[in-house]
Amino acid sequence: MNVNENEQYDIVIVGAGVGGICAALAAGRLFQRVLLVEQNEGVGGTGVYSSVSLVCRFRALDGRPINNGIHRELFPEAYSHFSEERVPTYDEFELKSTYERLLAKESYITVWTSSCLLKVDVKEGAVRSVEIARDGNPVLVSAAVFLDATADGNLSALAGAEYQKGRREDGRMQSATATFRVSGFHSELLKDPNIHTWNGIRSLRMELLPYYQKMKEEGRTQNPRPAITCFPYPDGNSILFNSTAVVGVDPTDPETVAHGMEEGTRQARELFEAISQHPAFAAAKLDYVAPKLGVREGRRIIGEYEISAEDCLNAQKFDDMVAACAYEIDLHNPLGGAASLVRIPDPGYYHIPYRSLIPIGICNLLLSSRCISGSYEAHGSYRVMSGVSAIGEAAGIAAALYCFQGKEDVREVKASHIRYVQQLRGQFVEGEVEPFPLPLK
Repeated sequence: MNVNENEQYDIVIVGAGVGGICAALAAGRLFQRVLLVEQNEGVGGTGVYSSVSLVCRFRALDGRPINNGIHRELFPEAYSHFSEERVPTYDEFELKSTYERLLAKESYITVWTSSCLLKVDVKEGAVRSVEIARDGNPVLVSAAVFLDATADGNLSALAGAEYQKGRREDGRMQSATATFRVSGFHSELLKDPNIHTWNGIRSLRMELLPYYQKMKEEGRTQNPRPAITCFPYPDGNSILFNSTAVVGVDPTDPETVAHGMEEGTRQARELFEAISQHPAFAAAKLDYVAPKLGVREGRRIIGEYEISAEDCLNAQKFDDMVAACAYEIDLHNPLGGAASLVRIPDPGYYHIPYRSLIPIGICNLLLSSRCISGSYEAHGSYRVMSGVSAIGEAAGIAAALYCFQGKEDVREVKASHIRYVQQLRGQFVEGEVEPFPLPLK
């Protein structure tokens, strides 16, 4: 099949999850021509199609937001209605609408959905072009700089970048989850009907647990999770269950993903059957099982600096800080057992350095999702939307600076310049901020 005529942009971003969208918005607002490519029918990634629901921790221990750039535009109520007692959640349909609205406002951003990355052309250490399947036809696209916002590092891998997968000792990756949404329950029949609070939702989990344990004891489910995890939707009329566990899923192997979705859906329906035995859920409705398997881990591209567990647990700061993360190290057992959750110590967050966004050996490629350079354990912290949104915003700004400052290598972009733009836009930064002339429309 013939490849269509070459299209040209300043920046090409592959992957329209939260990392890719935040990168596109950040770069487009600096008047760079951006192409955002997504293989699914719509934008949103895991946060939309895997129905995550929870707005993961984005505050220091003293309550200060440390991811308050574009993340604030995505989840404004998590900022304006903050309370330690309230469970911060979102509705995936509303989030998708927010993404679409923000992207539509930016005239410098072009979005291609239902478009799949096929090939990457690399010459002399630089990505020259990518081949995209669009409407069944291959299209060649060139740009000054490329961003890998695929959660699994697909662009980087095709470009020849080195990567790691899974635990260091055995290569196993975190278990995956098929979430599901339930409505039509009667909260007045619960011991604590205030399910929008942490105490209330924890009480609900404990009330439902015996029904699930009975099902496990009777051998009527193969779900290896020992407990129930669920979160309320903002309206309080629906609950998201994040309580299935599928092992052996490798997102770079489509066969394991297909099997994982089948097994996860089975576990979801079994768990719904179990909780329906509780009087409050006797007439409840299983609204749907999320259409996309919630995969927590894929490739981790080897970059100029690998973030370690020690960096997270030492609340490490870096001179080339371009993002921060406050979320716990959250590891879901690759064998399906209980998850481990370790808080970040005082001040409650750590820095993500610019070097971790730069793959080794390529001069015009940046990482813009959870595929940045980090260890298995560190990845368990920054992989969530609060961390990835900040990573994406930083990568988008860096890509824009690369273009309009006429750089030849992304390593030449100053972290102090990235922080200057972030600070102007209200994002949390620490370290030197160096002003410079910004482009005019």
